[in-house]
Amino acid sequence: MKKPAILSLVFLFNLSAFGQGKAFIPEPGEGISFNSSSLIVVGASESYVPLWKANSQEFQLLRENTIGLSHFGIAYGLGYSGHFYHGNLHIDVASDGQQTLENLDGQPLTSNRLATEYVDGILELRYRSNTNKNGRYMRIYVGGLIGYLTDSYSYLETENYRVKYYNIGGFSTLRYGAYLKAGRGPFNLYYYYGLNPIVESGVLVPELGAATSQNIGLSITL
Repeated sequence: MKKPAILSLVFLFNLSAFGQGKAFIPEPGEGISFNSSSLIVVGASESYVPLWKANSQEFQLLRENTIGLSHFGIAYGLGYSGHFYHGNLHIDVASDGQQTLENLDGQPLTSNRLATEYVDGILELRYRSNTNKNGRYMRIYVGGLIGYLTDSYSYLETENYRVKYYNIGGFSTLRYGAYLKAGRGPFNLYYYYGLNPIVESGVLVPELGAATSQNIGLSITL
């Protein structure tokens, strides 16, 4: 007789907690994240002059496992990212593959950039608050990633000339760092702190050999 009575008391306690709004039921976390941010180069030589439109674009597909009936969860997945270093440096490639670094200060340009693309592996610790009357909650997501370089190129466009060189060597094969997403609703603050050097060999080492990257922008989570 004692066992049914105990089970009944547990049921009534849980029912009371739900009625008073004290119980938290985890909701499925977002599976898609698009991060658009300004790209900041830290530690470059004084001769490197970045432009305001330097940027990174990231697309992430994530799967979340909640941690019990708590506000926390673990998400993991894959992403693809592009990083566009608009500035005054251009890499020219000769027919024999020889690369030459050019400083374009003072020259009239339509566009000039160095770019890299990575496939990223992602791990994310997530916290979500209780939902408000509109069904929205405060989120704080802290993550880390490691990416593998899939492409790099140099692009230059002037009024009468346009050229693009693929497979530019010297950029770091791996990128890795930590990031934060925080906000309420689908639009959130995004900050990334890169730990790897931007380049590891080649003609860019004198200018960017000691440089790392940081990003600040928006993350759209769906």
